[in-house]
Amino acid sequence: MSGPVWKRLKMKGTCQVTGEESDELFAVGTVSDFVFFPTLVMGREAYERYKGHYDHLDLKALAEQKVPSVISRPEQV
Repeated sequence: MSGPVWKRLKMKGTCQVTGEESDELFAVGTVSDFVFFPTLVMGREAYERYKGHYDHLDLKALAEQKVPSVISRPEQV
């Protein structure tokens, strides 16, 4: 599986985007060996504001969109 995976967490906690307490959390992360590893947890308001677009919150992803990573190409002879 590739790309970010969204999961709805049925638990109370703090939104990492706004810092507010929320009754329902949404998390984005990766799955490895059938285990979900969250990288960002947000409340419903922040999730609806960004409409699930993880790239709008990830500074590395935004930087790579502006300047793509260098691709290694074989030298021509």
